[in-house]
Amino acid sequence: MNKRSFMLGLMVVASSVLSACGSGENEESAAESGNTITISLMHRYQESNIGKSPEDTAVLDGLKRFREDYPDIEIIEEQLQNEDYSIKAQALAAADDMPDVFIVPGSWMTNFVDNEIVLPLDKELDKRPEWRDGYRAGTLDAGTREGQIYGIPIAAGPTHLIYYNADLFASIGYDQFPESWPDLMDAGDKLAEKGINLFSYGDKSKGYAMSSWISALTDRINGPEWTESILNGDGAKFTDEGFIQGISIMSELAKAGYLNKDLNSVDNDTMVNYYFEGRSAAFVSGIWSAMNIVNNAPDEIKASTRVAVFPGVENGLGNPLSSSGGAGVYYSVNSGVEAGEKLDAIMTMLEYMTGSDSAKLMAEVGGFPAYDPGDFDTGKLHPVALAAYEASAAADATKIFDLWFDASIVEVLNTGIQGVMAGSRTPEQLAEETQQAYETFLNQP
Repeated sequence: MNKRSFMLGLMVVASSVLSACGSGENEESAAESGNTITISLMHRYQESNIGKSPEDTAVLDGLKRFREDYPDIEIIEEQLQNEDYSIKAQALAAADDMPDVFIVPGSWMTNFVDNEIVLPLDKELDKRPEWRDGYRAGTLDAGTREGQIYGIPIAAGPTHLIYYNADLFASIGYDQFPESWPDLMDAGDKLAEKGINLFSYGDKSKGYAMSSWISALTDRINGPEWTESILNGDGAKFTDEGFIQGISIMSELAKAGYLNKDLNSVDNDTMVNYYFEGRSAAFVSGIWSAMNIVNNAPDEIKASTRVAVFPGVENGLGNPLSSSGGAGVYYSVNSGVEAGEKLDAIMTMLEYMTGSDSAKLMAEVGGFPAYDPGDFDTGKLHPVALAAYEASAAADATKIFDLWFDASIVEVLNTGIQGVMAGSRTPEQLAEETQQAYETFLNQP
């Protein structure tokens, strides 16, 4: 248990509140009796989201098919809302009381591996090479540490796509999304004259800026080698000019009045609603927003919505068609599960939930699965969802910072960018603060 003393503070605090609610209550009922195999499963996919969320729809369909095909295997399932899941999972991890199978965001993976909470799955996947080799390039990465796979990815795709109103851009002389930063600023100026924001923006929960903006912009300017150097401690710094330039671009958009003034106090839902109301001409988000538009946008907004990515930056080292993306959430297995029939059943269940059939369904209902679905019926997709899928498939995926950087660095960036966007600190100050957090992390024993 000594290693677990290093778990995140939230885990320790939450465990005192929630450990009594942990899976320990289910241990006796979850025990195998006779030849019956019992699997305890905790995740954040919910029946109420079937038909609304591609991920929930596909994962739970896979679980349903598994139950039908293996009726003798008992599954004790707990479905939680995202925020409730995060709190409870971290509490149970701190108490060493995790269920057999659970969700691990990529940003938690290092901590869970270091504290021996999750089981390496390479040997089990090697028994199933067709399934193992079906995942899109890079989607296993955030679930892999020191060459060993600890997580099975679910969905993937960009965290950075631009959904824009083609009619509004046409009204100011652009028949497609601006292809350079000067043109983008020109468009922002012309839209402002009409009383319309270039982008709606919502970072109330902290994390949106880093996931959908900073990760993509930094790569546009510095290229992926800079990110790899930061991650490997090979000399790159957050005070490098390219990182400051990316933050400065965001700051300039806010200072110019091209974003909504309440950008730090509204959430993603409000941000998207501003677009639906015509208060902005575009917003930046991930592929998940495509189905929000399809299901909830007014008909005229839906009909005029197109999909793009940030333009290239002059002298930038990154691919102008790239997007921050990849898989961000993984199914992992409790390290206490031993090799044998139960682990074999767990792997079969996970293949049902994330493999070929699940991937095909996820793609057909507007999602972007981590597993390559191959050919599927694109005719089932609304044009907005199809455009988002095609942009996702074509994009070079670059690392999402909040999945790869240490939590201490992420917190400084998430908090500091709010200050930059509000004008209370400069990009240079944020860069210095982030570099200090980075050096503290590197110097840890």
